[in-house]
Amino acid sequence: MTNLSMIPVSPIAASQPSLTVSGDDTPRPPPHIRASGTPLEVITYCPEARAVDYSLYWYRLPDNPDSLICTKCHADHIRSTPLASKFEKIKRPDNFYSSCSFWFRRIKEVIWPVALQTGNLDALRAFMKKRLDVKTCKGRDPIPASDGIKWFGMTASEVNGFISCEACYEDRIVGTAFESRFSLYRQQPTGEKWSCDLAIPYISRAIVKLAKRNDWAAFIAEAARRLSLPKCEGQEIQSNHCTWYMPRQKIDNMRACEACYLDRAGMTRFENEFEKYDMGTGFDAFFEHMTTLWSCKLCDSKYLNLVWAMENAIYQRNFSVFASSAEVACRLPPCTVHGIVRGNWWTIQGGCDNFDVCESCYVSIVRTCGVSQFFEPAKRNPEATLLCDFCVASPRFRQYLRKFAQSLDQGVFSYYVDYVRTFAAVPVCPGLDTVEKGHWWGYPNVLFCQDCYLSFIADTKLGEAVTIKKGYDERAQICQIWSSRMRTMWLQVCDAGPPGSPESDAKLAEFVDFGAKRLKIYTQTVPQMKFIRDMKRLKMQNAMHQGLLSVMYNGMDGLASVSGTVNGNLHGNSQLGWYATEQGAQGAQMFNNMQAGFANANRMDEWMQIFQLEMIWKEVE
Repeated sequence: MTNLSMIPVSPIAASQPSLTVSGDDTPRPPPHIRASGTPLEVITYCPEARAVDYSLYWYRLPDNPDSLICTKCHADHIRSTPLASKFEKIKRPDNFYSSCSFWFRRIKEVIWPVALQTGNLDALRAFMKKRLDVKTCKGRDPIPASDGIKWFGMTASEVNGFISCEACYEDRIVGTAFESRFSLYRQQPTGEKWSCDLAIPYISRAIVKLAKRNDWAAFIAEAARRLSLPKCEGQEIQSNHCTWYMPRQKIDNMRACEACYLDRAGMTRFENEFEKYDMGTGFDAFFEHMTTLWSCKLCDSKYLNLVWAMENAIYQRNFSVFASSAEVACRLPPCTVHGIVRGNWWTIQGGCDNFDVCESCYVSIVRTCGVSQFFEPAKRNPEATLLCDFCVASPRFRQYLRKFAQSLDQGVFSYYVDYVRTFAAVPVCPGLDTVEKGHWWGYPNVLFCQDCYLSFIADTKLGEAVTIKKGYDERAQICQIWSSRMRTMWLQVCDAGPPGSPESDAKLAEFVDFGAKRLKIYTQTVPQMKFIRDMKRLKMQNAMHQGLLSVMYNGMDGLASVSGTVNGNLHGNSQLGWYATEQGAQGAQMFNNMQAGFANANRMDEWMQIFQLEMIWKEVE
């Protein structure tokens, strides 16, 4: 669950998968989640790289206040030790991002055991303090040189180009038998984008497991193997284009490409539950696989629900948790941005018209997390195309996932249910876009959409004092409180003094005046920027269309020339050139149109105009 979180420490950071090592193979049930009540004293899961923005208890060393330790790590590793008294318990408020600093492998397996033996916490303090200054791993996202990431590579370059960001190097390499095998890599050139190879789940697990054996040769082989595999897109491809793995327990349509098999099951307790698929030999087998299309069912960009089911199965030490989900999900259409027609749907207990969970996500996520008792079948129009709210394309996917994670963390599902009931029917904040015929809160010229009012304004000191409450307006309006600058200014208004006091009224008047100025500048800049960009996009599309037509007509010209069906007359003009067929001349004209279209779409004067308008808008944004 934690590795699938969409709430990383920074907006673009990716969580680093941890290696679950346990000598106990006895299956265990999912954590018990109650419908309501007080939250658990010890959270269900360590958040790992996920940052939580809701109120929780944390532990810390008094002289190292910024390094927090979750209650789960404290209970599992610290509470019963002689050093427990060195840590203090604090409670972080809502809307302050907090993350655990103890979950790193280096702390749990290297630094903490030494601290227990010596009774000295200096090494722990030093590492936690240093780790706060290390930039978070951004996963496989390409990272520009401007980000200032320190890179480490293999000293002897056994795997050409293998690099690790500083965070992964500190967490997974330093303090192991492989530390001497790595050194600081060369400076990243400006203009180049690099990505961390240790962020690949299989390589991340391999270096931890194989370092314990001090088997450097095995790690080189496994890292090279994984890096040689192409990225899986989850699309249907010819079945002989890659190596496939299938469960030993037969599950119809359940197959995984080699890359996804390694990342999801390789070097876990379930790696032997899969076997390599034998393509067969001979012409018949070759022809069959050339004409057969398969898709990988463990690709997180298309089958996130099955990846989630695999994670839950690993946690519960029970492969049947995954198998029972896959048996259902693999015979259903995937949960995608295109939605589903004539599917079976679930919603939260008691019903909710605007919240829908498809059957695939229900069996793979809801059921495997042990919260199926809080959902019920939903009757929906069988001819309607519905988008599942567990799909990443759902407008509230990230918000729902945050509340789902909170419910699992604290063992109380009402956090999720209450949020869904409140926001399921609320339109998502339009941001910079305008909305016609909408309901608004706030003040004249400083309007708040319903989404922002409920999620941010309502709980502040002046939330009930706004002069406009659910006011209806036919005209196109924008929400003004979605930006961080406006929200900061609103909080300053709330902190200026008691509602109605001279200090509060003066700060509020300043806020409203700024909002009116911001709205005026918006009308002068943002719509114009959008219009210019839209026109550029249309010009680009038209140029591409002309290019495709040029290829088609040139093909017709070539075919006529080869087949000898030309009439001997030349077609064209002195500027265009002369061609054996009319199609050749038309193709040349369309090629010229394409070039002219691309040049027109990328006119520097228009880009400069957009840049100037952006500078004006950024002064108030």
